[in-house]
Amino acid sequence: MKKTTWTFALVAVGAAYAVLTAGGHLTGADTAFANQCAAQCYAQENACRKAKAGDPSCDAELTKCLQSCRGK
Repeated sequence: MKKTTWTFALVAVGAAYAVLTAGGHLTGADTAFANQCAAQCYAQENACRKAKAGDPSCDAELTKCLQSCRGK
């Protein structure tokens, strides 16, 4: 894996943690939903990166998706 890919992965994991834990504690059901939702977001991001050859707009889409997981 390239150094930039690892950097993106670490940033994405940190961003997901911050988005999903912001504002307090989650219940077990909320945590399960958030994990499933986040997994879908990451799958979409991976597809975006492949389709757009690593376009930075994929990061913005990931953040928006993770924020939507938190709002549900």
